[in-house]
Amino acid sequence: MRVNKLGARAAVLVFGGAACVALVGIGGGNASANTCSANDGRQIERTIANGGCGAKAGPGSSAFAEDSSNAGTAVAVADKGGNATARNLQPGSSALAGATTRGTAFSVTTGPRALSVAQARNGGVTVAVGGWGGQAIAGPDGAICQGGFATAFDSTTGKACLHSGTVDLHN
Repeated sequence: MRVNKLGARAAVLVFGGAACVALVGIGGGNASANTCSANDGRQIERTIANGGCGAKAGPGSSAFAEDSSNAGTAVAVADKGGNATARNLQPGSSALAGATTRGTAFSVTTGPRALSVAQARNGGVTVAVGGWGGQAIAGPDGAICQGGFATAFDSTTGKACLHSGTVDLHN
């Protein structure tokens, strides 16, 4: 059986991108959320309850991390003009984003026991969304999706994946 790689890439990119856009506003109204924002050589860490966030940005870079569950972790690190955003929305989950050399990384966890890791570089864009026990990783080695729900995309390698139950799309 032959798989149309372009169609699979497009489906993963559209679905993952739509999920990230829809999730940007989720968790923004929680006044007790751990929110960390850093730019131009600054660093910040915060903890509330059992959750925490950390953001570190080198010169010309920006990093934003938010743990709205108060029982998880969000960490964003950027350098050399990179932009990193990490959002953890559920307890027991971790969202990690790193960006360097003008890269842009987005990492979001939407379900409990999720892990999402996005590592952008060389002007590329990475997106990782982990939900309900899923692990999503996007970076130099491409895209890896496993466990429960997970979707990831790395523009530098052109790799993408989507995993949910019996659905397992990747290129």
